[in-house]
Amino acid sequence: MFGINTDIDYSLLEGMDFTCLEGCGFCCTFPAEVRECEPAFNAILQIDRNGLKKWDTDDPYFCNVHTMRQHKDRGACIFLREDRRCGIYSVRSLLCRIFPIKIFFGHRVQLYTSQVCRGFSKDRQSNGLHRTGEEIMEQLPVQMKEEMMLKARGMYSSLPGKLAGYIPPDVLQAKILDYIGTMDISNSIVSEKSRDDFTSQLSSEEFINLPTYLTEDMQWLVFRLTGGLLERIRLERTGEIETTGSVHYACLSLKPLSAGAVNALREYLKLIVQRDHFAGVVYLRALEQKNKVSLVDLATAYLNDIAASLLLRANMLAAFEGYDIIDTDMIRETIILSDGYLATEPSYGLIL
Repeated sequence: MFGINTDIDYSLLEGMDFTCLEGCGFCCTFPAEVRECEPAFNAILQIDRNGLKKWDTDDPYFCNVHTMRQHKDRGACIFLREDRRCGIYSVRSLLCRIFPIKIFFGHRVQLYTSQVCRGFSKDRQSNGLHRTGEEIMEQLPVQMKEEMMLKARGMYSSLPGKLAGYIPPDVLQAKILDYIGTMDISNSIVSEKSRDDFTSQLSSEEFINLPTYLTEDMQWLVFRLTGGLLERIRLERTGEIETTGSVHYACLSLKPLSAGAVNALREYLKLIVQRDHFAGVVYLRALEQKNKVSLVDLATAYLNDIAASLLLRANMLAAFEGYDIIDTDMIRETIILSDGYLATEPSYGLIL
């Protein structure tokens, strides 16, 4: 356990289980971080001296972080085999070992899930992920987790002096959870700014920044805006790509939402807010803002941005699938498309 006194929150793992799906490998398309202090670091380099790529950053805390090298800098990890199984499973990196769990170091340590995969199941009697989370915390290198906790605690203890109108994370979360119960979830929340932000993401020249999605039949899809066409691209393990469909972006209309879709989106927003990461994003925005907007107003604006982004992504999927309405199933698919980005957005705190 930690050599310092700290709380560890496993509540977001309760009632959940996870099974790695055969023939998936989707998580291997995201370059996992590998720190030099990990036992896996030297083990990987012994297998392939070019297996890691140095992270280009000026942050001294991350100066010794590398990522798993990918095929053509966009395909899967070079160690993923043709059968989509890990070729270095026994010495895989820390982030590969803990997936799909994310660990947020803020005012406490909180474990939550990144729901970009289809291997989740919910059962109130199940504590599979909770047990996995406890095992992960026991196995983390002691020096690494103590350093991360000490840095995060120092960051959060300084917030009252840095932010006028500071609100503790649990109080901020409670206020925003109350807001979700009454917020308007409809196409009216999709503003011109949210459309522009979505267009910007789809137009990114960095392949890794484009929206990515795992289909039910385990295809890896990427969406990219080229000219006026929104392309659906199949990504192969080796980095090869093939366009499998396209729609005219200007014709991407907002479809009506079913009552079930509204409820599903509202429940997902509640989950987002319960992550300490959410408050961390709000604090970071507050520290970077030029205007003196209150934390609650920043949080509600951020939540509305998330909801608008989800609706735009749901309509994108619906356009390719030929849906005339956004229903509950389409919201579930949109969560798979979106959660990986939302779970790791830059935040005030440290994320593993």
